[in-house]
Amino acid sequence: MKSKSNRIPRVQAAALSLLIGLFFGTVVFAQEAETRENATPNAKILEAAKSLPIAGTGAIAYEGEVDRDQYLVGPGDRLALQIWSPAYQEVPVYVTGDGRVAVPFAGPVHVAGHTLTEAEQMVSAELDRAVKRARVSVSLLEPRLFRVHVTGGVWIPGTYAVRATTRLTEALTHAGGVRTKLEIQSGDTVNVPAANLRRVELRGRDGETRLVDVLRFTRGGSLAGNPYLSDGDVIYIPGLSDEPQVGVFGAVRNPGFFDYAPQDNVESVLDVAGGLTSLADSSDVSILRADGKTEHVTLSGQGLSVELRSGDRVHVGGSPLQNLVGTATVTGQVARPGAYPIEPGKTSAQTLLELAGGSLAGAELRTARLVRQEEDPIMSERQRVLMKPQKSVSKDDPTMLADLELSAEFARWTYGTVVLDLTAKEGEAGFAGDVMLQDGDHLEIPEQPLGVRVLGYVNNAGEVPWIEKGKLRDYVSAAGGKNRAGWMGRAVVIKARNGSQIRYSNQVSIDPGDVIFLPQRPRTTGWERFKDVITVVAQVATVVLVVTSATK
Repeated sequence: MKSKSNRIPRVQAAALSLLIGLFFGTVVFAQEAETRENATPNAKILEAAKSLPIAGTGAIAYEGEVDRDQYLVGPGDRLALQIWSPAYQEVPVYVTGDGRVAVPFAGPVHVAGHTLTEAEQMVSAELDRAVKRARVSVSLLEPRLFRVHVTGGVWIPGTYAVRATTRLTEALTHAGGVRTKLEIQSGDTVNVPAANLRRVELRGRDGETRLVDVLRFTRGGSLAGNPYLSDGDVIYIPGLSDEPQVGVFGAVRNPGFFDYAPQDNVESVLDVAGGLTSLADSSDVSILRADGKTEHVTLSGQGLSVELRSGDRVHVGGSPLQNLVGTATVTGQVARPGAYPIEPGKTSAQTLLELAGGSLAGAELRTARLVRQEEDPIMSERQRVLMKPQKSVSKDDPTMLADLELSAEFARWTYGTVVLDLTAKEGEAGFAGDVMLQDGDHLEIPEQPLGVRVLGYVNNAGEVPWIEKGKLRDYVSAAGGKNRAGWMGRAVVIKARNGSQIRYSNQVSIDPGDVIFLPQRPRTTGWERFKDVITVVAQVATVVLVVTSATK
C-alpha cells in the first residue's frame, strides 16, 4: 500500500511538467509568429538571404586571347606548368607574394614583372639545368586580383580589387562612375561629366604618370583611351579645366568645345567629337588657329596627324547635323523655362513661347530680348576699329567717332541681339510669329521693362532704368551727366528693335533696350574759332552788300 502511494505523486508531477512545457512552448511559438509577422521588409529580406547559396566568383570575362607578349605576370596569377619530358605532368601553381613559382625538380623561379613568354623561357631554362632534355610550357589559368586606387572626381573614391584583365573605365564603374552635373542639351536636361576626362592621370607604382584621354574612348571608341590597369595603379580624375579648349564643329556627331589634351591632333579630336557624320566632306577640313590663322587639311595622308594647340578650332565641311535640328532656350517669366528643340530658320519665337507654356501674368511682353550667340563678330569689329586709322568725317555724321564701345554695340545689334514686342498681332511690325530662330538662340522674358544703356562721354556709362516718355537729358542725368567732352547735340540712339541708328531729336522716342551714345565734341583752338567768326562776319557783310545794291 505504501509503494502505491509513492507512485501516484510521481505520475502527477510528470503530467504537470508536460502541461507546463506545452504551455510555455505555445507562448514562445506565438511570440515568434508575431515577430515574423511584424518584421520589417529589410528584416524579411535578410532572413530569406540566409537560405540562399553563396555566390561564386563566376567565369572570368575576357576580351579575347591574352597576348603572351604583353601580359605581365604578377603575384596571385594562377599558372599551369605542363612538363612534357621526361614524363608528362601538369602542375597548377600560384605566383607567390614575392613573385616566384615553385617548379618541380628545379625549385622557385622569379617570374613577376615578366611577360608569359619570358616566364616560360625562364622556367624552361631552370628546369633544363635540373633535368636534361626537359620540355615545359607555361599557361595562364586565372588572372590575379590586385588593388587599384580611384581618386578625384568620382562618386565613391577608394581602393578596389580588380582582375589583371581590367581596363580603366571598369575601375571607374566600381567607384560609382564619374561625377556629373545637370545641363540642358537638345531640349532636355541631361547629366554631363563634371570632370576633365581628357586628362585622367594613371599613376604607376614606378612613379611614372600617364595622361589618358578617356573621352576619346567613350565618344570615339578608341581603346587608347581605355588602357589595362596594373598592380597598385592610382587613377586620378581631375576637375574641369579653365584653360582654353579645342573646338570641333561642322559635320561631326558631337560638335562642341572640349578640354585640350597634350599631343592633340586632328584624329584625336575627331574621336572625341564622335567621328564624322555621313554628310561630312573629308576633303574640306579647316583649322582656325588660336593666333587667327587658318589652315586647310584633308583627312587622307598626313591630315589626321596635324598637331593642334590649345584654343584651336577644327571645322569639317559638309552638311552638319546641327543644321537639321537645334535648340533654343527661354528664361524669365514663362511657365516652363528651359531649352527646347527647334528647326533652325523655321521655328518662330512665338512657337518657342508656346512650347514653354506661355508667359506668366507679370511678364513684360513688350520688351522681350532675343540674343543670338555670336561673340566673334563683336570681337572682330573691335579688332577692326583698333587696326583702322581714325578718319576725319563730317560733323553731321552721327557715327563720326570710331569709338570702340559704340562699335561693339553696332556689332551686337547687327549680329542678333534685338528686343521683341510679343504683344504685336499677326500682320503688325515685330510679330513674334515672323521672327525665325537659329540654333543657340536665347529668348528672355523680363518682369520689368529693359533698361536703357547710356554710353560715350558721360560720367557713369552703363544701363539705367527706362523712363516713360523720358528725354535725352533725363537719361544723361541718370548716367551722372555728361562730362566736359560730351556733345549733347550729336547724340545717337540705337533702336533695340532693329538696330537702326538715329540722330536724337525731341521727336525720337527712347524705348526699353535702346542704346544712347553721346559722342565727343570736336576740339578747336582759339585761332580756329576766330577764323569761324571772321568767315561768318564776311558772309553776313556780303549778304548786306548784295541786299543794299539790289534796293538802289
